[in-house]
Amino acid sequence: MNHLTTISVAGLLAFAATGGQANTTAAANPAATFCIESGGQYVIETEADGQRGYCVLTDGTRVDAWDYFRENWDKAPATN
Repeated sequence: MNHLTTISVAGLLAFAATGGQANTTAAANPAATFCIESGGQYVIETEADGQRGYCVLTDGTRVDAWDYFRENWDKAPATN
């Protein structure tokens, strides 16, 4: 029983040392990443119905980032 108490106390101390915060990992937005890797600039704008991401292409054309991604991602050269 003494061994179990030692392990429990060690676990509680380890948890307290982390501040009780869970480690989180954020995944990048594929449309934003594709826009930037294609040479565009990704911008987020707040509109009446919420936020929307746009890709501003090198020629100045502004397109919905997800539309651009869906239309072009399979045409991009593979990078390995």
